[in-house]
Amino acid sequence: MKKNLEFPPRYFTYLKKRECRNCGKPIADQEHAGRTYCPKIYDEYDKVVDCKTTLARINDQPDRDLHRNLINEQKFFSNRIKALVEKKGLEVYTDDLTAYDIKLSNAVNMNLTRDGILTTYFFNYSIISNPITNKHKIQYNG
Repeated sequence: MKKNLEFPPRYFTYLKKRECRNCGKPIADQEHAGRTYCPKIYDEYDKVVDCKTTLARINDQPDRDLHRNLINEQKFFSNRIKALVEKKGLEVYTDDLTAYDIKLSNAVNMNLTRDGILTTYFFNYSIISNPITNKHKIQYNG
């Protein structure tokens, strides 16, 4: 059962000098011994504000930025491939890929077979490339 502290603030003691890991505010001695962050509070819009989530977001920010950049790049290439398919069809030449600024090296995954056929995978499309004929077959994966 969860313990509710109904003491008025004047009865809290701070002799153990515990502090929040994020903001440094003191944590009362009457709080649970495992508490290392400020308790959750609700702002005027009924949204939860807590130091633990804030600190986790700050620590995870570089990873989230990297993922966001990768996703935006893949969306860009998917839109370019879609425009290429609408204009040229499902079989295109290397010059068409170059004209639409589609770089096969920026794919999510690549697979090269023994006979030299390269398959590149983007979010919604895969491109099967034949290096001998310089033809590329586009498949929708959606």
